[in-house]
Amino acid sequence: MKPSTTSTLAALSAARRLGYACKLALFLIAAPAISTASMAQITLKTASATSASVVQTDQVRAELVAHAPQGAVPGQPVWVGLKITHQPQWHTYWKNPGDSGLATTVQWTLPAGVTAGDIAWPAPHSIPIGTMTNYGYEGTLLLPVPLTVSPAFQPGATGDLEVKLNASWLVCRQECIPQDGNFVLRIPVKGSVALNGADFDAAQKAAPTPLVGSTQADVAGKLLTLRVAGLPAAWQGKALQAFPEIGAVFDTTGTPGSATLATPLGADGGAQAWEGSTWTARLAISDQRLSDAASLPLVLRQGDSTVQFTSAVTGTWPALATAAAVSPALQSALDANRAATAPAASGGNWAALGLAVLAALLGGLILNLMPCVLPVLAIKGMAIAQHAHQTRAQQRLQGIAYTVGVIGSFVALGGLMLALRAGGEQLGWGFHLQSPGVLAALAVLFTLLGLNLAGLFEVGNVLPQGLANLQAK
Repeated sequence: MKPSTTSTLAALSAARRLGYACKLALFLIAAPAISTASMAQITLKTASATSASVVQTDQVRAELVAHAPQGAVPGQPVWVGLKITHQPQWHTYWKNPGDSGLATTVQWTLPAGVTAGDIAWPAPHSIPIGTMTNYGYEGTLLLPVPLTVSPAFQPGATGDLEVKLNASWLVCRQECIPQDGNFVLRIPVKGSVALNGADFDAAQKAAPTPLVGSTQADVAGKLLTLRVAGLPAAWQGKALQAFPEIGAVFDTTGTPGSATLATPLGADGGAQAWEGSTWTARLAISDQRLSDAASLPLVLRQGDSTVQFTSAVTGTWPALATAAAVSPALQSALDANRAATAPAASGGNWAALGLAVLAALLGGLILNLMPCVLPVLAIKGMAIAQHAHQTRAQQRLQGIAYTVGVIGSFVALGGLMLALRAGGEQLGWGFHLQSPGVLAALAVLFTLLGLNLAGLFEVGNVLPQGLANLQAK
């Protein structure tokens, strides 16, 4: 065998081995990324069928959960609930938040034939902050809501009951932070959803027990005297806490607490006493209230045991507080200031937009000078040089097409983000980089680019013949 033939065969063998090595390297680099992405997507798909969307902040973890042991079918119990896990020292609020704060609110979007009931609020705890008293929750909280599925309900294309929730809450420590979240949960029509059954059982136990007894509420002056009979026998002789369910009617400093028991009943707001098996208390009426109440819904607590009732109110309420009127001079000054600042605010918006555009252009120029972009600039320069023989009209047309392609790509990406956010997804800039599939695809792409730049393969050699001919042209 001639030496030239031997060397040629050796070169071909070496090239073949190199090709195998490149393929093996590509497989070893891409396989873990693809495997990780696939497993992550399988996990996400499985989770979406059995659990709710989650909103995580530094203060709380909010999750929409469900309990439907017999599935989402007419006549069977279906419960959904917002589960809030607070970080230590943080709290959210009850339906009556007390002196300050805001109650957690929920807004449901349900298919035709499905209706949501009211929140079955667990009994709150007293949260004193300075001289104020608030009512709310710490630790882990579930706000359960019953769903009623009528025979008119028709499942969607997936065969599930889709529940959408927009919730907002105020979470406080010493400072307060308003937060909200959009949640989507799909409950199978045929099947059982009972993973969170223990949470719903605990919430049911934490809900106040309806009173089996009698009540009497009388208004005299600035005090409401309340008498309650039929409370648990284990409560007798112990101080109770009272939580009015309506806000801004009573002064929280004059509401019975856990350390105000006295015999006989005192004449001040907040006093409480036992008269045999009847509990009697006085509630101070707020000077700032803006409405009267014909009935008083109230929750009483003694330790971990709670009772709820609604008592009719008799007597004459004191005069309501009136809203402070704005003087004509102050109103004129406010109107003049509003008229003077409206054009400036509009101009300021346009100025801010222009400044943002200039900053984006400057940022783009700076990014083009980064070391990682310099090789791309060289490629762009070579591509432009290849069009030197074209006419000015052809060059202008290609420049316009390039600009439209770049701007159109980002407009499409922004439109996709806005559409997903309108559909309830919690997305921000860079959301695509949170997808395992996108990360795996980018890992494969940059691996291929690296192997191409290293000269291990040419794109033209792996393209179909038609595309290769088009590239040559």
